[in-house]
Amino acid sequence: MARDSPFEEIERFFDQFSGGLDGLEPTGGGFAVDLADHGDAFEMTADVPGYGSDDIEVTLPDPRTVRITATAETESEREASEDDYRYIRRERSERSLNRTVSLPEDVTESEASATHENGVLTVRLPKATAEDETEIPVE
Repeated sequence: MARDSPFEEIERFFDQFSGGLDGLEPTGGGFAVDLADHGDAFEMTADVPGYGSDDIEVTLPDPRTVRITATAETESEREASEDDYRYIRRERSERSLNRTVSLPEDVTESEASATHENGVLTVRLPKATAEDETEIPVE
């Protein structure tokens, strides 16, 4: 029985592992994200269960990058003792997740919008056009 070269096996592994990522970072430590191209805009959908609208921050560090940060806090131990009860088991605590997604084209930052409903965040990112570019005069 002939055995493949170990280098071929490693190459095959990397091909399988990296296939389909297309500019998205791995989901470890973040949330699942879908990115769709609607022609004139990108639409990014992210599952953020357990986070309210006030817990989520969406930023555009540059015209080709979207960053989502979600932070949720539970009541403090002090508040719990004031309510005259004590925890027998406590597993929920402050949790924070973030995700950065690279876009294949520039977007118009001023026209971006985001909605949050039933644990799903939807971010609409209109693509930049030649009209959006700023010309810098050369002296």
